[in-house]
Formats: sequence, C-alpha cells, structure tokens
Amino acid sequence: MIDVLMAGPHRRKLKEIESVLGQHPVTIIWADNGTAALDAVSTAREAGRSVDLLITDELLEDMTGRTLVEQVISISPMTNFAAVSSLSAKAFHDAFEGFGVLMQLPESPTEQNGENLVACMKKIRLL
Repeated sequence: MIDVLMAGPHRRKLKEIESVLGQHPVTIIWADNGTAALDAVSTAREAGRSVDLLITDELLEDMTGRTLVEQVISISPMTNFAAVSSLSAKAFHDAFEGFGVLMQLPESPTEQNGENLVACMKKIRLL
C-alpha cells in the first residue's frame, strides 16, 4: 500500500485523479493547503511511514505548488510528485527540473490524466 497526498483547495478539481488512484492499493490523504500538506508529510515521517506521491494543485491558499514541492523535498527527499500547472511544457520543465516531478497535470485533470499518472507510477515501480 502506498500513501498519496493530494494538496489543493478544491477537491473536486482532482476527483478524476483520485478515482483512478482508488482502483489501486493506495491510501489517499487530503490537505487543503501547503501547511496542512507539510504537516501530513511530517506526521507520516514521525510514524515511520512516508508519503510516496504528492499531487499538488498549482496554487494553494498559502503557497504555490512549486514551493510546496521544494519544502517537502527538504523533509522527505524520496517523495515523488505530480503537479497541476498552466505553464507550457518547457516552462514547467525549467521550473520543476530536479524535483522528482513525475508529470505535469493540466488545470482540469481528467480520468485519462489519472491513467497516465498510474502508468508513470508503474514504470518507476511505485505501484
């Protein structure tokens, strides 16, 4: 069982991704903002677990998705990421290079985006 943390102020935005992930051996944890996501990562670490994948919205109430990724890496360097972003593919690559981001998700992720994420997870043997 892997732990997936989904961070975003609008859960319905990531519902399609959650639905696809729910078909696999995954525990999904929700955080409404960056601070709550960081707390969830720290709590998991203190309990001897890790957040295997963090899916973050582009903008959270208290920080950007990129800032959250940066901060999570400092406390959980083995966490993988997927990020919702409106950036072009090149700008996204430039902004997130070196952060372990598996893929960019569109502003309104679909079930197909969820399937693509699962394929990436399987490729790196996360699932």
